[in-house]
Amino acid sequence: MTDVVVLTDTVGSFTTMRDAFGIDDDSAWSLPFNAFLARTGDAIVLVDTGVGPPGGNERFLTDRAGRLPELLAEAGVQPDEIALVVFTHLHVDHVGWNMQGGAPFFPRARYVAHRGDFESFTTTQAHRPYVRDQLAALHATGRLELIDDGGSPLAGVEIEHVPGHTSGSCIVTIGSVTFVGDLAVHELQLADPGLGYVFEEDRPAAAAARRTWLPRLAARGDLVGIPHLGLGRIRQEGDGFGWVPFAEESAATASN
Repeated sequence: MTDVVVLTDTVGSFTTMRDAFGIDDDSAWSLPFNAFLARTGDAIVLVDTGVGPPGGNERFLTDRAGRLPELLAEAGVQPDEIALVVFTHLHVDHVGWNMQGGAPFFPRARYVAHRGDFESFTTTQAHRPYVRDQLAALHATGRLELIDDGGSPLAGVEIEHVPGHTSGSCIVTIGSVTFVGDLAVHELQLADPGLGYVFEEDRPAAAAARRTWLPRLAARGDLVGIPHLGLGRIRQEGDGFGWVPFAEESAATASN
């Protein structure tokens, strides 16, 4: 079994349920912002890098906790032990610890992302501080490897290009665990794969990706990492799907 640690960089809210999903609910949507630490063979891999440290010039979750370095230390891992950082996509809440102090925060790691996202964001959102400081600056160091499709950057790590949420969104499989990025950002999108999310670049493509991948993940029964839900499994529930968090599954198993 692949060893995985959920790294909750912060928890917060940046929109309402109505604005996010178009439903009749004006309550704030509070959600975790997770990265994932995984081991494959002798290598340590990080999937996404969270929101980043508190403060900064980017006006997104300015009160964020930014706990990723602390959580890595609790897991017994130092930044220079990370061999590979692989991105599911390049939105602001997935790349925040790429660079610190003008240098890659993971000094020995290869960083791998899809070219579609990098070229899109550095062209259309070049004015945003995170694009300048966490994407363009990383690329300027020569440490960011851009891929045009999928592939295997490291033994035991497979990347598949699944556009929809963004043009360069990818699904990453490490051993027996699949990290789906923002294929779904809320359990509502599991229950109804056709439900759109305001920040999906191509909503029809995103919905089609869910309709393809959710049955596949449910049938496999493997662990799934979802940045805004955590680690768990997808299961079929009526015409849609449900989420079984790994912690609940472990507790149920222990009680049997």
